Amino acid sequence: MTHPRIEILPPAAAERIAAGEVVERPASVVKELMENSLDAGARRISVEIEGAGSRLIRVSDDGSGIPRDELAVAFARFATSKIRSAEDLRRVQTYGFRGEALPSIAAVARVTVVTRPASADTAASLTVAGGVGQAVVAAGAAEGTTVTVEDLFYNTPARQRFLKSPAREAAVVVETVQALALAAPSVAVRLQDGGREVLWIPPESFGERARRTLGPPFAGRTLDIDARGPTSITGALGMPQMAQARRNHQWWLVNGRPVRSPMLARALDQAYHTLIPDGRVPAAVLHVRVPQEALDVNIHPRKTEVRFADERAVFNDLVREVRKVLHAAALVHTVAEPRYGPVAERRNAVAEPPGPYGARTDQHAGGATVPLWASPGSASTWPTIHVLGQLALTYIVGESGGDLVLIDQHAAHERVLYEHLLARRRAGGVQAQGLVTPAVVELSTAEEQLLSELGPALERLGFEVQPFGRAGVRLTAIPAMAVGRDAAALFRACLADLAADRFDHAGRDLEERLAIATACHTAVRAGDRLDAAKMAGLLDELARAHDPYSCFHGRPTMVRVPSRELERWFYRRV
Repeated sequence: MTHPRIEILPPAAAERIAAGEVVERPASVVKELMENSLDAGARRISVEIEGAGSRLIRVSDDGSGIPRDELAVAFARFATSKIRSAEDLRRVQTYGFRGEALPSIAAVARVTVVTRPASADTAASLTVAGGVGQAVVAAGAAEGTTVTVEDLFYNTPARQRFLKSPAREAAVVVETVQALALAAPSVAVRLQDGGREVLWIPPESFGERARRTLGPPFAGRTLDIDARGPTSITGALGMPQMAQARRNHQWWLVNGRPVRSPMLARALDQAYHTLIPDGRVPAAVLHVRVPQEALDVNIHPRKTEVRFADERAVFNDLVREVRKVLHAAALVHTVAEPRYGPVAERRNAVAEPPGPYGARTDQHAGGATVPLWASPGSASTWPTIHVLGQLALTYIVGESGGDLVLIDQHAAHERVLYEHLLARRRAGGVQAQGLVTPAVVELSTAEEQLLSELGPALERLGFEVQPFGRAGVRLTAIPAMAVGRDAAALFRACLADLAADRFDHAGRDLEERLAIATACHTAVRAGDRLDAAKMAGLLDELARAHDPYSCFHGRPTMVRVPSRELERWFYRRV
């Protein structure tokens, strides 16, 4: 068999291969052109698309423009005004620097650039189609640059077949414009699709733009973060009740550059650990800044991913600072508006900001009242709750300053017991209560294998277990807080939870999962009757918890219904 000759590709083929690295879809073109506008110092950027960007993309700006004698050079491969040497790659401060953007776009589309620097009396225009350029001609235009891209992939029909539906491609363009608008909050950005205005974003602060990007449903449901240090973090965090099923409400900037970062996403998940349910992810818009020399932006052709020199330090900093903000907030789930009826129809669809859960000191005759407590590690004040009674043997009903408060007794007790177990574990071990009559538990093969892995974790959490027979154990002690529960049933339930691996995907270690299972099966249950003293005592203990507003599953421990909402329900207020 004759081996094919090795030959250098013709320029046209090489240009289309290079284009494939940069121009994946219409949004890729929008990204490259908007980045050029930002690098040119634009204060206003207008983006127009037609046919989801396949038929037309036009990006106009009021930036510095391109001198006429450099315009043709801008379409040559590896031409750039942004770096001068290989050393410059280590400290890139611009959005782009590779020389493939304009020539790559022009290799698969018809591109016309009209540009005018401030120093020029007239603008210059150049058209390049399929990589072939025409002569530069004079044109009339204001200061800045307008790049028009028509018939994208007209000469590479195979690429067109890989595009998604027009609706999806247009949505990706919107996401791309929003991401770059986040990176430059002082720049006004407009996006039009088929002549219809889709986005108009005026100049504003980064915090304002972050909240705008999350959208109206998050109004009043975000927390500001502004942490300064080796890893600086600014932006907006969605409250736990705004957790989402997907990450489309997570936006990341690193040193001013929109990026995707699985590592940062994992750190954010860890920061919300036990505050949101498994299978949900936090919403956030975060700008992470590190020293430029500690960052590599060149690991991806489109620079959408970055690599940190010390990922562990950035991970830990992000978890710590986000957690600090969450702990400082009163994360009470609040009923913001009636869901049905004429009042709901008359109200704006965007919920009012719930406001701080202020603690008042109203006293009532009779009943049990939990005093004010400042949650440890929290700047928020625990509310005074007057216990009214129990609903459906499941919820504690309370009143605070005229507001109705409902507390899930099981979720609240889970949180209290879980934190107690972890605190005692850190202090050297949970207090065990010996059993007068040891309980014998027969084990399945899977439970036997799991038991062999638990080792010291059982002892640290208060379980004392001895081998008994061929496939069984003798339980001689259980955590003291579980006294009153069926010891064998508790132990089997904990093993069943761990064997089912219900929590492992959340990144918890085996000992923590055992603590979760123990607290879950020891806590008071729905259906347990509580007297007034027990209900008040439970709220007292919950007030002292580090994360009192949710159980370790991420479910809320309490829900507040403001008095103004009750008045709307009964048509006392519109």
